[in-house]
Parts: sequence; structure tokens; C-alpha cells
Amino acid sequence: MGLGVLEDTKLDHVPGTVLLNDEAAHSEAVTQGLKHGKGRNAHIVLSPQPSEDPNDPLNWPLWKKEVSIAILCLGAMLNAGTNGPFLNASYYSMSLQLNTTINTVVMASGYNLLAAGCIGPFVSAFSRKYGKRPVFLVSTLFDIVGTAVGQAKIDYKYLLAARIIQGFSTSAFESLIVSAVGDMYFVHERGLRIAVINFVLNSASSLASIICGQVFQSLGWLWLFHMFQIFLVLQFVLMFLFCPESTYIRDSRYDTDVVVNEKLEELVVVEHEHKAQEGEAGQNPLATVPAKKTFVQELAVWTGVYSHDNVFKFLLGPFLTLLNPAGCYAVLASGILNSWYVGSAIILAGIFSGPPWSFDAAQIGYLGAGPFVGGLIGSLFCGFFGDSFIKIMTKRNKEFRLVFMLPAGILCGFGMFFFGYTLSMGSAAVLCAFLQGVMMVGVLIGIFATLSYGLDSFRSQSSEIFVMNMLFKNFMFYGLSNFANPWVASKGPREIMYVFGGTSVFLSILAIPVYIYGKRLRSWWTRHDLFVTLKMQTSGPESHMG
Repeated sequence: MGLGVLEDTKLDHVPGTVLLNDEAAHSEAVTQGLKHGKGRNAHIVLSPQPSEDPNDPLNWPLWKKEVSIAILCLGAMLNAGTNGPFLNASYYSMSLQLNTTINTVVMASGYNLLAAGCIGPFVSAFSRKYGKRPVFLVSTLFDIVGTAVGQAKIDYKYLLAARIIQGFSTSAFESLIVSAVGDMYFVHERGLRIAVINFVLNSASSLASIICGQVFQSLGWLWLFHMFQIFLVLQFVLMFLFCPESTYIRDSRYDTDVVVNEKLEELVVVEHEHKAQEGEAGQNPLATVPAKKTFVQELAVWTGVYSHDNVFKFLLGPFLTLLNPAGCYAVLASGILNSWYVGSAIILAGIFSGPPWSFDAAQIGYLGAGPFVGGLIGSLFCGFFGDSFIKIMTKRNKEFRLVFMLPAGILCGFGMFFFGYTLSMGSAAVLCAFLQGVMMVGVLIGIFATLSYGLDSFRSQSSEIFVMNMLFKNFMFYGLSNFANPWVASKGPREIMYVFGGTSVFLSILAIPVYIYGKRLRSWWTRHDLFVTLKMQTSGPESHMG
């Protein structure tokens, strides 16, 4: 038993539990024959173990991985982080131009989020079958087309059509980008990248409100779409040139983080054989190792079929993850925390455009500085402490991502409760923005804890988990866009924020039993996997069952 985590008695190795440290493994004779990290991570056993193929994304040079993830993060910032809150600061001003209610304008963005949720299962299915690269490229094309419609005319019908088409671009960058981290990085490297992605997906929305509010106020409605289009086209070109396909079919023995039987001895034998062959062949490449793809070859949009399973299995898969208790917690907790922040942003324009503030679109946009700074602090906290904490804790051979739910609950509760109170009292805008920033710190830490837990514990079903998370939260966003402003209009801002705060604290407390029984829950799911029971298991690069 390690720090309250109950051991499992059913399986020798529970998927999602990895041995990162030689000494912690108490099996140095075995693990020393496996591939290890470099430099200060030389004692870390790489998980998953990379194959000998130079085209295996785990074997890509670090600079290539970082460039690819950076461009995908730019795509996430535009297609997801900016797309949803694109008009947050401008809702009131746009309603005046269109001579309609603010809730009608908000609902245009609501349908944007509904489209993002509806396309999610299809994004998962096609990415699992045909790879992530074509899905990412097509997604940005949807945003380019939708933005072109929005550029055409100041009219509600054009606005509605633009927002719906733009919505189809969001889900790939909300769900697949985290799975791409699992494709390219080892377990001990993922925390920093996931922290950055969380910052981009969540805090970028606050930065978007600042910039978009200023553009709308200074240049007008159409220029808001014109400026957005420039960055979308740039990101599409960069992604086409420098983001090769990261989906890869690897022998399941290498996936030591998800298999039931690690077969470490077999891997050591394989490593020994490869080293022996390299020694005999000198510097010449091995006959069994594929040639490294050229830059031009990596530009291919279509790289083959990665699974011969029926697409229906991939469409239903995300919904089956809700029957996995630990996976369900990861989906609900991260989705609800994210939704509550979005809900707090949706109501800002309606509140601060009235007394005692009477702000215009640019001033409302500046309020995003609070959650932007808060998101930056939360991301830095996760980035600095996430992976280092895991390396320390794995000396006890455990995963401890959920420990971060404790500070998340405290900060979410404090920020949401007092944000609602200060809004109802008409307090200074700077104080309100500061408290929304405190809330954002907690939200970012909570999302980091639950999403990284889901990735590390159930990487073989990570695409389904993240798509379900995206689907769930976007439907939540749609619901909030429908009733958040009317709720505030009838009851004031205090009640809605108190509800948000109370549920956030509850979700943080719920992490305690998931933490304690997490290993047993993963063991139970492995032994009673409904994907297997219902014959819904899939073949492919992310579905090896060991």
C-alpha cells in the first residue's frame, strides 16, 4: 500500500501502473536491458518502449515533436480556444446592431458548441481508422470556410451559418491533440505538454476575449472575422508542412503502460538481439528496420488504414467509456470544471454592460486578463510540478495525478463563491477579474489532474475518453448558452456561481475514493472490459489489449 492507494490482488500488473524507476521496480536485472531516458532521466525506464523503426513517433527527434505539438497547439488556440469564445465580449454590442436580444446572439455561439459536440464521435472514428493528420487538416478547413461566411455580411443568418460551420472544426483540437501527446511522448514527459495544452484550450479563451473585444470595438464586426482568417490560413499551411501523422502501429509488447502482462523479459531479449545485429552490421541499417521517411513522404495526407474494424465500433466506443468508473470520473470532472468556467465567461457581457459598470466590448474583453493570468499560473504549476512529482512518487510504483484535485477544489470553490458574491455586490471590476482568475487556476489544475489521469491510466482508450469529454462539455456549453444569461437575469449572478462552486468542491472530494480505489478500478475494468464483453474491442495503434 502506497500513500493510501489500495493494492490489487487480482492482476500481477494493472494497466496504467508503470515502472519508471529502476530502483523502484526492484528488478534492475530486467529493466536495465530496456531503453532508458537520456541525461538526468537516464534512470527512467521509457514507457511505452519505443520500437526500432525510425518512423515511430516515439523515436522522432525532440525538436520535431516539439514543433509538431507547437503547431497543433496553435491550431487548438484558434479552432478551440478562440473559436468558442470568439464573440464573448461582443454579444451585447452585436445584439444592438442586429436589433435583437443578447440571448439570441449567444445562441449562435451555442449552436457552434452543439456542432462541436455532435461531430466528436465522427472525429474519433475517422482518426482511429485513417489517422489524425487528415482529421486535423479537414477540421481547420471547416473553420476557414465558416469564417469566410462570417466575413461576407453583417446579418444574423450569416452569423448563425458561420458559427455552425466553425463549430465542426473544434472537436479534433479538443480531443485528438491530447492523444497526439500519447503518440509522441513517454509517460514521464507528458505532464508538461498536457499542462501547455490545457493552458491553450482554456486560458487562450480569455486572451481571445481581450483581443477580439478590442478588434470589434476598434475595427468592427467584419474585421473580427478578417483577422481570424489570416491566422487560420497560416496555421493550416504550417500544419500541412510540419505535422506528420503521429498515429503508429507498434507491437503491443512495447506498450508497457497499457498491457496486462508487461513481458519485460521478452522485451529485454528483443533489445539484446537488436544490439547484437547492430554490432554485426556496423553502421549499416538493419534489413528488418524500415527506411526513414523523407520530408516529402511525410507530407502525405493519406497514410493508410490503421484499423480494419467497422467504423460503428469507433462511433459507439466513446459512450462505452462512461461505463468505466474511473474513466467516467475523468470525463465528468474535467468536463464540468471546464463548463463552469465557460459559464462564468458567457454571463460577463450581460452583467458588465449594465450598471454600475456600463462597459463596452473592449472593456468587457479586458476582464479576460484575470482568468488569462490565472490560467498561466495554473499551467506553470502543473508544468513544473506535474512530471517531477510523478517521478518522485513512482518510487512507490504508483500514479498520483489525482492528488492535484485537492488544490483544485480549494481554489475553484474560493474563486467561484467570491466571484458570484462580488458580482452581486457590484464590486470593482478588477476584483471580479482577480477572483475569476483564482477560479481559473483551480479549473486548470483540476482539468490537468483528470485528463492526465485518463491518458496515463487508459491510453488504449484515450481517444474515446477525450472525445467523450469533448462531447459532454460542448453539450454542457450549449446548455449554458441557452439558460445562463436568463438565469442571471432572473436570479442574479450569485446563485449560479454558488452552484458552480458547490459542484466543483464535490468533484474534488470525489477524487478521494477514485484515488484510493483507482488501481482496483483499473484492474476491474481490465478483467470486465465491456469493449471485450460486447465484442466492441478494436484493432489498431491505440487498442492493444496485451
